[in-house]
Amino acid sequence: MTDTQKRSGFGLIWRIITAVPPGRNALVALAITFAGAAEGIGIATVLPLVAVLGDNASKSNALSKAILSVLDAIGLPHDPILLLCIIGGGLLTKAAVTLLALRLVGRTVAEVVANLRLELIDAVMRARWSFYVRQPVGRFSTALSGEAQKAGEAYNGMTQMFSQSTQALIYLMIAAVASWRLALLAVLVSAIMIVSLNRLLVASKNNARAQTGRMRSLVSRLTDVLVGIKPMKAMARQARFNALFTEDLKAIKKSIRRQVFAKNTNKALQEPILALCLLIGIYFALKVFAMPVGEVIVMGLLLTKTVSVVGKAQQELQNIYANESGFSAVYEVTDAARAERETASGKAVPTLERGFAFDDVSFAFGERQILRHASFTVNAGEIIALTGPSGAGKTTLVDLLLGLQEPAEGTVRVDGVPLHEIDVLKWRAQTGYVPQELILFHDSVFANITLGQPEFSHEDAEHALRRAGAWDFVANLSDGIDTIAGERGALLSGGQRQRIAVARALVHRPKLLILDEATSALDPQTEQLIVRNVCQLAREKGLTVLAISHHPAWVEVADRVLRLEDGDLVEQLHEGQRAAV
Repeated sequence: MTDTQKRSGFGLIWRIITAVPPGRNALVALAITFAGAAEGIGIATVLPLVAVLGDNASKSNALSKAILSVLDAIGLPHDPILLLCIIGGGLLTKAAVTLLALRLVGRTVAEVVANLRLELIDAVMRARWSFYVRQPVGRFSTALSGEAQKAGEAYNGMTQMFSQSTQALIYLMIAAVASWRLALLAVLVSAIMIVSLNRLLVASKNNARAQTGRMRSLVSRLTDVLVGIKPMKAMARQARFNALFTEDLKAIKKSIRRQVFAKNTNKALQEPILALCLLIGIYFALKVFAMPVGEVIVMGLLLTKTVSVVGKAQQELQNIYANESGFSAVYEVTDAARAERETASGKAVPTLERGFAFDDVSFAFGERQILRHASFTVNAGEIIALTGPSGAGKTTLVDLLLGLQEPAEGTVRVDGVPLHEIDVLKWRAQTGYVPQELILFHDSVFANITLGQPEFSHEDAEHALRRAGAWDFVANLSDGIDTIAGERGALLSGGQRQRIAVARALVHRPKLLILDEATSALDPQTEQLIVRNVCQLAREKGLTVLAISHHPAWVEVADRVLRLEDGDLVEQLHEGQRAAV
């Protein structure tokens, strides 16, 4: 199925259906069909009941004669009580099977929503780094919450529409057996209703899509604002965003109002259309075709049931259109993430026994050159300080080293093996990384260090905290290592967050430690403690360290200092090396 078909009405309906295993769909369809057939038998038995009560069974229509002949064949009398029991039994059977089907539908809807969310999370987690930097975070959260739930409602609407359509078909077959005129009238009335109310379905669909787009924009913008709310409140500059939110909310309110109006109008107009057509049909049945009054009443009931379920099917189709925008939005995000999936093509297992090297590497963002034919080697166990002005591309160099970005020219090597031949996930698993922008989760200090990985114990976390110079303050927190850090670590100071981030990078005992301005918020004494501990790890465990920093503490202990500026990477002598020279 092409992308255009997937985004069309039929394509989306087909994708909703195929979101569930075929066996489950078949079971739901079988239960719904059986329930409709049971009710149809009950309704059809009303015709012979009227004939028997009116004592004119011999003059009844073909359907009544067929049912009465079945009773004769199995030796049952034409007893009104028996016919009433058949009617009641059919309706009770329909109710019981419908409840069973609805329970199955409920489980299926829950699975649809859960599977969509799992697929979305899996696709997003496996996407390459360049995908994340182009996407607003709110797009993912919106798709994961409300839009995924709408997808489940779309599937529920699909099953309900199938149920109503099945009942309409069964009633139409019964009507055709009873009277071809009645069947023709049912088809004509249903067609009139569908055609006259079709514009309401289109309006509901368009307004639902507009609402989904605006809501996605609102949540994305709100997420960005909340991430940086502190400086905006500190400078009282949040008013502009309030105006933008108000504009989005007005548009959403307008879409909701139109969508609700279209839905309620559809429901409200069905009854008068049906009543008008029914009155015309009764007139022709009594005056033109001279049908018995009792039979006309029963056929009127059959006509009403047939056209009513057609109307309900149309209402469910309207619900599908109202919710398919959510289904479409979830799949758009999921498909976009899958298209950017990071593939680990390499098979070699990295060891970092000798070191890593950049061999004539160049990289640019558009016209801006970040690296220009950079070549350097870092030996295992060395401490390297990387300096340079802000925006020179020091973090981008790290991204190239970790395979988050790919060089335009040249090769990054680990132990002499090109990075593209290495299993990049195993390479990153050997790396401890402390980014410039620290992110702590609204969870305990322990969970922030271990990231929920069960192989790490409290002892492992304590050992990492001590190496990061953080154990003293963590031990004095209200709940110790189990204290909640707050949203983005807001309940801790900047220096405390940095030390916990360093502990997170050390807990799995990496072979390579990358510190991107990781001690910028620390006081000199704490920074010296971390530097001393890291140097000890480098000497005792052979830890290789790449520290992006302007602070003298790292430059002084570094084995070598690299400076990146204007795309050129050069090695500098620090004070100790110059003194030796």
